[in-house]
Amino acid sequence: MNNHHTKKDYIFLVAITALLLAMLPKVCAQDAGVSAEKAQGMRDKLIEYSREYIGCPYRDGATGPATFDCSGFVFSMFRESIGIQLPRKSENIYAKSEKIGDGERIAGDLVFFKTTGSGRISHVGIFLGNDEFLHCASDGPETGVIISTLSRGYWKEHYAASGRYIKSKDAPESVKKNDEAESSKENNGNPDGLNDSEKAENKSVGIEGEAQNAETEKGFSEKLVFDATIEAGWNFFDCESFRLNFRGVDALLHVSYDGTIKPGIGAFIRYDNGTGNFQLPLVLSLALGDYTRIFAGPVIPLGKPNIPGDRNEEIRHSIFPGIIGICWNTPQIKAGKCGISLTQDIHYTVFNKTDGTALSPFRSAASGLVFSTGIRVTLPMSNLI
Repeated sequence: MNNHHTKKDYIFLVAITALLLAMLPKVCAQDAGVSAEKAQGMRDKLIEYSREYIGCPYRDGATGPATFDCSGFVFSMFRESIGIQLPRKSENIYAKSEKIGDGERIAGDLVFFKTTGSGRISHVGIFLGNDEFLHCASDGPETGVIISTLSRGYWKEHYAASGRYIKSKDAPESVKKNDEAESSKENNGNPDGLNDSEKAENKSVGIEGEAQNAETEKGFSEKLVFDATIEAGWNFFDCESFRLNFRGVDALLHVSYDGTIKPGIGAFIRYDNGTGNFQLPLVLSLALGDYTRIFAGPVIPLGKPNIPGDRNEEIRHSIFPGIIGICWNTPQIKAGKCGISLTQDIHYTVFNKTDGTALSPFRSAASGLVFSTGIRVTLPMSNLI
């Protein structure tokens, strides 16, 4: 009997390890390079598609389709036109890009700016060639999606670096631009390098970075983000056999703080079909980037649970430690003021025998390890004010 359980535990550990490895997300994996012809086609498609949005207004936190913030515009243009998934924020887009010199910059690359005094990347635009870039501005003589000159005025002073996501094995020489030569040519006859509108722009800055500077003046509530998730739980084994099992449904109400660090707090209401009881997990969370969240907290039991597959054996929750998990979500699709995304999480709830002693590893996992797939709706507090 002991050998039988040892073999079952071994099979379980092998299966879990394989599944977890298969589910590890690919974070901003970049292509090693496509042909020069294909890369040029992607760049042309990106720029042509992005130009269609010139004139769309700026809105903090928006990623389209009608309004954008600066990083939201670049994020949306890459995803919708050529299917490249960028991080959501300017500094993260920069961190994951291939760094290139100014003389290597070609149309379809990205240009980054430091605008807040913190030394961090805070603004991003799409380079168009001919010393121009396309971006979404928050303030100044022109706002929304506009074309600006890279080597003049405010943008020249706050330019930081260039980066590349559309990579080719052999860069097309015909489209390479030497920014210094073009800047010298275009500034000829204009000693200060500024036209009237750019001088005005220097006084009234049209960038997301200024919005980030003003962010410190926002009230606490304006930086709160609410989300609600509905999920269906499942796993692929119980104490009797390996098979796909429906583990019930749960709903999560959660609020997080959208700062440099993104902590949150939430409460589940869950019916666990495997153990046959209701649960009320209360969790603290921490966002790891834009698409990953870890959570943990105590679990309040509502009812008496049993071993899945063996309803004659009663078990009990461990209130603390109670539950620990990790959740991934897809990029949001905007629906009015809300954002909608798909979610997938893996969580483990701790159960013990009724006398408080530990279950065997296999029975513990069969009782507490659940995968949940669902839909999340997100609503920033700023959209309610």
